[in-house]
Amino acid sequence: MSLYSRLFSKNKSQRQSGSSARGWFGKKPSQNLSMGTPIKMGTPIKPSSTPKSSKKTRKGLRSTGKIAVSIALLVTLATAITLLTLQWQTHREIRDIRIKGSDMVSMDEMYPRLEHLIGLHPDSVTSEDVLGSIEDLAAIKSAQYWVDPAGSLVLDIEDRTAIGLWLDGTTPKLVSADGVFLPYKESISQTYPLVVGFQAKDITSDRIKPSSFHTLGSFLDMAQRHPTVWSSISEVGHHPTEGIIALSHEAGVKLIFGTSNLEAALDKWTEFYTKEALKRGMQTFHTIDLRYAGQVVVKENPDYLQTQSIPNRTGGSS
Repeated sequence: MSLYSRLFSKNKSQRQSGSSARGWFGKKPSQNLSMGTPIKMGTPIKPSSTPKSSKKTRKGLRSTGKIAVSIALLVTLATAITLLTLQWQTHREIRDIRIKGSDMVSMDEMYPRLEHLIGLHPDSVTSEDVLGSIEDLAAIKSAQYWVDPAGSLVLDIEDRTAIGLWLDGTTPKLVSADGVFLPYKESISQTYPLVVGFQAKDITSDRIKPSSFHTLGSFLDMAQRHPTVWSSISEVGHHPTEGIIALSHEAGVKLIFGTSNLEAALDKWTEFYTKEALKRGMQTFHTIDLRYAGQVVVKENPDYLQTQSIPNRTGGSS
């Protein structure tokens, strides 16, 4: 076909087909894309993404690397701590002495007994070295010890509990519930009943014999837990037939508690004192016997009653 015919042919839509066919000005005719989403003009074409399996592999490698680094750091830290601990343990020594929990033992008493342990390694010190050096202190009921990181030998002491006052001549001593004599301090503010009635055969240099003091010690230990009883008695002792006896602070009335059911006797005295004795006045009583179940046997003070029965006389004559 001539060039003229090709340019001005009425059937412009007809084109030569074939692999060598050309469009306008030698360009290939546009072809319709049958697959994929049409691409708009001006939209940047993203590069093909990396497969998901490759991403997971790289993440797994990074996580494994972090775990390995963490483990290495932990091992290094543990090794350093171990080495420092071994070095500290090797050069550790006792530097001073501290007392904990005691109101009755002073450092002046404690230090001379334990001074020889200062400068020693804690592992070379035995319980006998520490506790054996202070066992002669009567005020200590029990004790335990340890060496703290600062090098202080710490003694945690449980004191014996004082429950009464004993007069050895003119020198006062406190007495514990098991009969051991404790050092008396002028600064003690609490008051204690005076323990009486023991003979020389019952006393040793450091205590009242347990066989003689057992019942009285138990009574006074219980009495401390009954505030009314504790504040109302001034002297206490043990009678061969009547058992535990005491004198009241007010008017010196004799109180008989017996030897059995002492807890019940203490409760009875608390009730009788608050409901009856305070109303009538302690001076109206001579003896109050608390040994019998369900009752309080009272002997009145005849001297006081006699003074109350004397009529009030007036002078003059008719």
